[in-house]
Amino acid sequence: MRRIEIYRRFSDLDPLGHVNNVAYHDYLQEARMGLIGELDAVVNEDFAQVVVSQEIRHRQPLAYAREPVIIEATVTDMQRTSYSIVYRILDDDGEVAAEATTKLAVIDPVSGRPIRIPPSLRQLLLAASDAPPHSPDQ
Repeated sequence: MRRIEIYRRFSDLDPLGHVNNVAYHDYLQEARMGLIGELDAVVNEDFAQVVVSQEIRHRQPLAYAREPVIIEATVTDMQRTSYSIVYRILDDDGEVAAEATTKLAVIDPVSGRPIRIPPSLRQLLLAASDAPPHSPDQ
């Protein structure tokens, strides 16, 4: 599990002074990039990745603070053409403010059709995973 710091912006707040639920999606996107680490692992001439689904379960509100939000993220459920990232968004006291899951598919950038996760990407994802390596045939 990796810990990624995301700074809150004043514009993330709703009228109640809490981080708006829409801002959580931005935080998760930044955490994904922090986890994967390399832009060419997200899209290049051989493959692209797209979000298939994303679910957020809010546990308690986040308020504005100068300190970063900590997001714990790990790759899970790696399949032949897709995988998931599971996140825990922590508040200033280290309590879970939200839990989330994003499912991503690897696609051919021209046709948009799912393709097998390339070996180079699979290695990068395994390094960001807490799970033991899986067979590429799963």
